[in-house]
This record gives sequence, structure tokens and C-alpha cells, in this order.
Amino acid sequence: MRQDELEKAVSSLKTQQAAMRRDLKTAFRRIEEQTRLTDTVHQLALSIRDLANKQEHIQQDVQRIRGDVDELKGKPGKRWDAVALELIKSALLAAAGYFLARLY
Repeated sequence: MRQDELEKAVSSLKTQQAAMRRDLKTAFRRIEEQTRLTDTVHQLALSIRDLANKQEHIQQDVQRIRGDVDELKGKPGKRWDAVALELIKSALLAAAGYFLARLY
């Protein structure tokens, strides 16, 4: 090979080397971006798992509270039933006492 051919070959190799370096830098940048994206998705998955666990606990708390509210709702009704029963008993006893007093 002659000197000018060698210089052309070396120049061509340097150009190819520069292009390869640009391509490598681009590839590494993309790999880093993919790594960041993967880490972000992983963090998102962990956050969703935590939210699901918290939601499950909240549902359990709501069910417990709903049971307590239903129980509290039932108490006044039971009390009024007891009061009504006592009033009816008193009225019947008063009526019976009145009739018995009239008989004697």
C-alpha cells in the first residue's frame, strides 16, 4: 500500500471510530434511561402494593365501623320498644286495677 492509501484508510478508520463512539454514547444513554424508567416502574409497583394494603385495612375498618353504627342504630329502637311495653303494661294494670276496684 502506498502512503496516501494508508492515510485514507487511517482517516476512514478514525471516522468510523468517531461514529462508533457516538453510537456507543447514545446506546449507553438509552440504557441509563431504561434503567431509570425501570426503577421508576418498580417504585410505582411498590407504591401500588402499599396502597392496596392500606385500602384493605381501610375496608376492614369501614366494616367494623359499619357494624358499630348498625348496633348503635338498633339500641334506640330496643329502648323505645321497652318503654312502649312498660307503658302498655302500666295501662293494662291500671285498667285491671280500675275494674277490680269497681267490682268491690
